[in-house]
Amino acid sequence: MLVIDKYAYSNRIVKWSPKIKGLLWLLGIVLAFQPIILIKIVVLAVVIWHTLYATKMSVRVYLHWLYAVLPFLLLSVIGIVFTMSPKASQIYYPIHLFGSYFGVSKVMLPRGLRLGVQVLTAVVCTYWFALTTPFQQIILMLKAVHMPALMIEETMLMYRFIFIFIEACEQIYRAQKLRLGYRTFRLSIHSAGILVKMLFQQVMTDYQQMVYALDAKLYNGEFKVGEDDE
Repeated sequence: MLVIDKYAYSNRIVKWSPKIKGLLWLLGIVLAFQPIILIKIVVLAVVIWHTLYATKMSVRVYLHWLYAVLPFLLLSVIGIVFTMSPKASQIYYPIHLFGSYFGVSKVMLPRGLRLGVQVLTAVVCTYWFALTTPFQQIILMLKAVHMPALMIEETMLMYRFIFIFIEACEQIYRAQKLRLGYRTFRLSIHSAGILVKMLFQQVMTDYQQMVYALDAKLYNGEFKVGEDDE
């Protein structure tokens, strides 16, 4: 079982209606994109607390999950707040470079921080939904809102192969690290090349196994999803 599935199927609110959880997630996204910064911070704190409570996850593990998105978020904020300007008065701690001044823009800093809190709040809300809602319930919710069958099938396949990819990558990387495959920079480059090659082979093998399994179940081009038990 994938780690995300373990939390999704064993959390304290697993029996909640997926429609209610979907509406709460949508409300969180709307609040994340509203203009009042204090509301974003309150939503951020409440959702993080409830995620930890519902999933019985430790803070350390939760932060480990956030590490996947924080670098991209920080790079985005840095790209917004750092700028070049012909006037030193428009820059915090200006550095003179090539006839202009480089540093943190006084105008863009609050906008960048606001965007960072906004995106982080949306990510945290999405984590809450993903970690408390089994994938089968997500599919049932998509059917309830009359999502086209083709899009539902694409969602199912994407979900499966994204996590097959992640799981295979973690297994290969762990095996390489145990064999000191990343001891030096040159060895790390070599190991990374082997990882990519093996990962491609593993994903293709898993895909072929899935095709065989679907053929054995007389798959005719449509995934059957059971109705909600409610």
